[in-house]
Amino acid sequence: MLDSLPRNAVICADRVFVPLRKSGHVSNSRSPVFHAVTPHCRMSLCADEPGPGSGWAEPSGEYVTCAACLRRLDRLRRQE
Repeated sequence: MLDSLPRNAVICADRVFVPLRKSGHVSNSRSPVFHAVTPHCRMSLCADEPGPGSGWAEPSGEYVTCAACLRRLDRLRRQE
């Protein structure tokens, strides 16, 4: 199973997350926010999800950058 994981996968508390951003336009003044998303799941760890008729954009990012997702990942790591 570990062979099929993307190189940027985050494994935390026996769960797998991938850094994904919402599809759609990102303004030039802002960097895209990458959320911790379980593969094949609509909702991120911070409970954010793409809008109706939208989805998570590919390719995935290198790192999770969403502050709320990072806090929750930290909490999960401390529970391990």
